[in-house]
Amino acid sequence: MTITSIPSLSPRYWPMWWRVTILLNISFYNMMGNVFAAGISPFFGLLIQEFHCSPEQASRLASYALLALGLSNLLALPTVEYLGKRYTILTSMVIFLGANIWAGKAQSYNSLLGSRFVAGLANGSIEALGPLIVSECFHEHQLARAMVVYVGFLAAGSAVGPIVAGGIASGLNNWRWFFYVSAIAIVVNLISAILMLPETTHTPNDYSPNGLSPTPEREKDGSSHDEDTTERGITISSSAQENQSLKSLWLKRSFTTRFLHGKKKENPVKLFLQPFPMFLAPPVLITTIVFGLTIGWTVLTSIVVSNVYVAAPYLWKSWQIGLINFGPLVGLSIGLPLGGLTADMLSKAALKRSHGEHDPRSRLPALVLGGLISPSGCLVIGYTLERDLHWIGAAVGWGMVAFGLTASANVLLAYTVDCFRMRAGHVGVLVNVAKNALGFGVSFASMNWYYSTGPATQFGTMAGLLWAGYLCVIPLYIYSHSLVRFSERILRL
Repeated sequence: MTITSIPSLSPRYWPMWWRVTILLNISFYNMMGNVFAAGISPFFGLLIQEFHCSPEQASRLASYALLALGLSNLLALPTVEYLGKRYTILTSMVIFLGANIWAGKAQSYNSLLGSRFVAGLANGSIEALGPLIVSECFHEHQLARAMVVYVGFLAAGSAVGPIVAGGIASGLNNWRWFFYVSAIAIVVNLISAILMLPETTHTPNDYSPNGLSPTPEREKDGSSHDEDTTERGITISSSAQENQSLKSLWLKRSFTTRFLHGKKKENPVKLFLQPFPMFLAPPVLITTIVFGLTIGWTVLTSIVVSNVYVAAPYLWKSWQIGLINFGPLVGLSIGLPLGGLTADMLSKAALKRSHGEHDPRSRLPALVLGGLISPSGCLVIGYTLERDLHWIGAAVGWGMVAFGLTASANVLLAYTVDCFRMRAGHVGVLVNVAKNALGFGVSFASMNWYYSTGPATQFGTMAGLLWAGYLCVIPLYIYSHSLVRFSERILRL
């Protein structure tokens, strides 16, 4: 049913189809950054042959893209202060599109390396802004489901990129078409974002359907009973002063700059440094560690598996290297309902038991299964490579590691964003800087570590570190309220 009248609603009360479209737009763009960064690996042989570079130089094409993605997160919030989220993302999409075309036309190794660094700097902004936009658009009982879509797309890019690249390398024997196909996808994403990615910043004129300003206190008390009305498209009556059509709301949020004015701009250096004190908050620190390790071990596994199976005695072709990435893709897919729907069901059940008092930690029990399976996947990979077993063991183990991203790491991210909604952008910056920094580091050290200690010791150490991270969640669950209050006090939130 068409909405004919709607108040100047907080984004959390916009029609569900609009919020889902926003979620898909930012999630797809986030995925494309990881497709770009990880998809280069099946082309190493072609690139070495064309540019006469060493294998180490070829691997840096992936490493420096990850580094640029991480650095870009630090620039996102200062840029948003002056351009707003919508125009920051649209500008980054245009630059990212240009960098993909540049990569496809590169005639030298240095030119290709430069294009990948620029693309990483452009795309990284969405990693920082994604959790912030999700928290602005979805209520507490929907947060984990929305966040698991975002995290699922993010992680899927690392698997989809090599799968697509492997097919292109095998079918066309030409690495350039990978970037042209990527550019086409970005154009579609850009058009969709121009039309359906409005500015989601909360303003003093935003109202909830009952006419009350959506303050954090009211949002935390679970009072979202009017939300279903907007989702079904029924006309809403409100005591708010400003009533307007959905069309005018869309035009105002999408094609005006009024949200960039009306408040004093913060110092960009201050905004650059602002996220780092959040490391003092135990929920943020533990989330960063678990999320960063899970992503880092996924990247390391990709590098190790690719290098092991492309060498003698296996001598796999590019398409075979691409297809083994179906392992983590399946693991991510299986984890989606556990890290999304199950976590939100636990949150809603706890809300009913507590008579409407929302508790972010109620989601945390959902991560137990992922916390057991994901580190175990490291052991499966290490044992498979150590004993030279069938490659399916490595694929299954890799899927188990990736399962932890959507089944458990996502739950921690949703919990932390829920605890610090007013600092969701800072949480996004820290988590993504950590994961990209770790990914950059392991991309350099992974094979040296593999050859010096052997796969069993390497992957066993990885499993132990990841389990240690998950053990830290136990005191986080038990003392959640005290730790959040402590964090708010020392950070003056």
